[in-house]
Amino acid sequence: MIRKWSLSKTVRHFLCLLFGIGLMSASVALSKIALLGTSPISSVPNVLSEITTLTIGQWTIVYMILLIGLEAVALGRRFSWINVIQLIPSLFFGIMIDWFVQFFSFIKLPNYWVQIGLTLISIILLAIGVFFEVNSRTLMMAGEGVTAAFAIAKRMSFSRMKVRADLTMVIAAVIISLLFSHQLIGVREGTVLSALLSGRIVGLIENRLPKLTKWVRGSDEDDRAKTAETPVN
Repeated sequence: MIRKWSLSKTVRHFLCLLFGIGLMSASVALSKIALLGTSPISSVPNVLSEITTLTIGQWTIVYMILLIGLEAVALGRRFSWINVIQLIPSLFFGIMIDWFVQFFSFIKLPNYWVQIGLTLISIILLAIGVFFEVNSRTLMMAGEGVTAAFAIAKRMSFSRMKVRADLTMVIAAVIISLLFSHQLIGVREGTVLSALLSGRIVGLIENRLPKLTKWVRGSDEDDRAKTAETPVN
């Protein structure tokens, strides 16, 4: 949710958002190159990119538009322009994924352990990116937006709904893969590792680096304290 900040703080928060999305897109690109499966949110675009001529970034944009449509269904009259503008960071996300896929095209995969190492690096980048995206307190991308929408509609906590949303996306990716290619592609052990580790790494960053977390989030309490201390002329 966008809050009332000074211009400098607004710029800082949105730069944190862009930095987070950049890391997340680099993460998806690395996991795509590693060939061991992407994160749950990117699993459907990854599978579709394997069986069509569109790239994973292009499918990500299409997929995000679909997710925003699902938000409209879940929220009904509560759906607003805030949900629609989730398309802006989502477009940036998709474009940057394809750019990073090209940028990392020099990476070679001589053996399985290199694939595993690359996958683990992608998971760490994903977690750091999510940390900056979520704690920027600006805009959600559609992946988190649809989870929040269904959490509101079902009166369920975001964390519980997130598990269900991730599981649903992976199952959808598996079904698409089996239906159109008659084999499992695009969803592998990397997808499972991402689902198990990324959230825990985000929590670890927030717990072990409280000063960084406070800096990214900003401090409304500090702002109020400064305002209270300002003398009235």
